[in-house]
Amino acid sequence: MADHIQPTDQGATVPGQRLSEYDAETHTIEAVQLGGPADPPDRSTTFAEVVERFPARPPIVPAWVRNRDQRVQVFVESVKLVGYLAGKHAWYSPMYAALLALWAPVGLLRGLGKAIWWARAEEGNWHLRQQAANANKPEEWRKLDHIRERQSSWRWWVLLAGLVVLAAAVVWALSPLAPWWARWVGLAIVVPVLARLGRPADKPILVRVTVGPKFVKLTAEMVRKAVVDLGVGVKELKQVTFPPPGIHRDGDGWLARFELPGAITAVKVLEKRDGLAASLRLPIDQVWPEVGPDHPGQVDLWVGYQPASKMPAPKWALASPAARTSFFEPNPFATDSRQRPINATLFETNYLLGGQPGSGKTYAARTLLTIGMLDPTCELKVAEFKGTGDFLDVERLCSTYVVGVDDEAFDQGRALIAWVLAECERRGKRILAARQRGEAPQGKITPELAKRKGSGLHPILVLIDEVHELFLARPETADMAERAIRRGRALGITMVLATQIPDSSSVPPNITRCVAIRWCLSVGGQVENDMILGTGAHKRGLTATVYRPKFDAGWGVLVGLEKSGAARSYFPDPETTAAIVARAAELRGTIVGDSGAVKAEARNLLADVRSVLRKGEAGMPWQLVAERLAELAPEFYVGYTADMVREAMVRYDIQSQDVPKPDDPRGRVKGVRRTALDAAQDRLEIEQE
Repeated sequence: MADHIQPTDQGATVPGQRLSEYDAETHTIEAVQLGGPADPPDRSTTFAEVVERFPARPPIVPAWVRNRDQRVQVFVESVKLVGYLAGKHAWYSPMYAALLALWAPVGLLRGLGKAIWWARAEEGNWHLRQQAANANKPEEWRKLDHIRERQSSWRWWVLLAGLVVLAAAVVWALSPLAPWWARWVGLAIVVPVLARLGRPADKPILVRVTVGPKFVKLTAEMVRKAVVDLGVGVKELKQVTFPPPGIHRDGDGWLARFELPGAITAVKVLEKRDGLAASLRLPIDQVWPEVGPDHPGQVDLWVGYQPASKMPAPKWALASPAARTSFFEPNPFATDSRQRPINATLFETNYLLGGQPGSGKTYAARTLLTIGMLDPTCELKVAEFKGTGDFLDVERLCSTYVVGVDDEAFDQGRALIAWVLAECERRGKRILAARQRGEAPQGKITPELAKRKGSGLHPILVLIDEVHELFLARPETADMAERAIRRGRALGITMVLATQIPDSSSVPPNITRCVAIRWCLSVGGQVENDMILGTGAHKRGLTATVYRPKFDAGWGVLVGLEKSGAARSYFPDPETTAAIVARAAELRGTIVGDSGAVKAEARNLLADVRSVLRKGEAGMPWQLVAERLAELAPEFYVGYTADMVREAMVRYDIQSQDVPKPDDPRGRVKGVRRTALDAAQDRLEIEQE
């Protein structure tokens, strides 16, 4: 009987299964192979395929030599080190001279004694002769001593010749025949050698340049041992491998790229960063692991020469006197753990910054504000609900500035959010019209549209510090802010929200979710960490709990950019900050004195608007008001837009009203009326009385 093919549950045979089949014509049973073979057959190999099998070849020239910045850095650090060593030892040179004078005579006597001991050949079989003497074997002792005498016979002649040459050198150096510098060269060579020979072993002549243990170099043995100590599944040292280029210098530290065995992922190492630092016996802010670029089982471990808290902050490019930014281009606002600049673009992005008091989130937010400040086309609106005036120095650069924790400040904050939402509505219509004209093909603001005069599409940066205070005091603003954040990113409106802990009662989760770039500074626990960075961030190794308030101010974990990881905010000193603000004011048309301080006189906006209203005019459109103000005081009002003037007049309780068009008295456009200006002036005079 022929074997029957057994079907599977689905009615088909299993691929690759070898079964029997009956042939009715030959009356034989033949084996049948179902499906293809598990391994492909051997085939000819081309040269290209052979080359592909070679492992990656590390570069011949080291990475730091090929990088101009790192070459300069290595040179500068080397010069600093040499200068420090020279200064250190120069300071102690009098003590060195005294120690040399003290130990050099001792070294001379000790050296002479060692030379005589060598000439007598006592060290050759001294222990054997001592054993023979202890065993009372005189014949054996005589034989050993005879061997010593034969070795010693020629050594005395060598010692004598050496003493003659030394004496001749001393006589020549002291004679008038020798040049003056020969004596000093001889002393510089002989005296340190004799002092080194004469000093006790536990009393070095040179002082220690460094105190305590110092990390010098990261080795494969250190990395392998640390990974095994973590207990992530790596049992043996040889399981950790290093692909090219292996361990090498990278910036201000060492970079070790290694691969974990099997299915062990790099996240397991990142989760135990503190254990990794403990095994390496280094501070935690000196050890920075991250997922490698090739696959999830690869780790890039960067270890700095010193802890990040002790590293000097790199120079900020925006602190340069010639710095100028663009809302639509990347600009540096932070540095990573290797002190490389991190760039961000304000356009099409929103930012959420969180951290406990003292973590440095206000200055982190200020770095983003600086990018907007140095773009003279960007309108700034700042609201701070701490009430301490942290942004008071940039008030004159802002079309809207709110500060305080009272009802008036919260009402102004609500009005600001409402204005942003209304501006999104207006810009949406303008973008639609521009798209119909073929000027906005993607339905977004372009740099050309933003710079076009009168387009009303200039960039706007809105910064709200301690935003949770506003949302708790005026809950309805949270919904408006969420809608504005969702719509404003394509319309040239960027919002930066800074808060302590964005929980559901202070900052709604919907706002947290729709903000792409999040920066978590120092927090107290995993829950707070994930509230800012997202659920599971702590388990993925994105932990801001390692940072300490005040001590690590400005350090945090940044997500939402090309690469997530540690980031430190630029923290310029007060003088540099004042210079940046002054330069921003100058770019926006404000006179800046030689000292760098803003010297433009303070102006009364209400009085200026009333003065540009000509006789017989019942009102003016906002655009015309902005143009006339620029003509009246160009050093102060150049760059002011119609929207900026309208927002600035809100503080005088002046609202937009219909006014005649300049070129068509029958038409109507939004502007300010003379009656509203006069009423505001009357109210102001009454309040002053």
